[in-house]
Amino acid sequence: MNILNKIESFEYDKNRHQQFGVKSAIIWGNSKDTNGCFPILYISKPKHISQEDYELLLDSIDIQFIIKGRKDGKDNQ
Repeated sequence: MNILNKIESFEYDKNRHQQFGVKSAIIWGNSKDTNGCFPILYISKPKHISQEDYELLLDSIDIQFIIKGRKDGKDNQ
């Protein structure tokens, strides 16, 4: 079983309050098994772009996780 089969849902957190000392935006995964959540991806600001442009990117982002082999995105169970 791969990690995508263990995740019930995802949450996108722009992390404006810099939780846990992390400045990056965070994609969280909500576990099917433990009823907990854990970070999947961190999206950090590159040094060469302004904070204003980074905020614009965070407001415009759209991320999808696709389980290969399924067109509907549902797991294979």
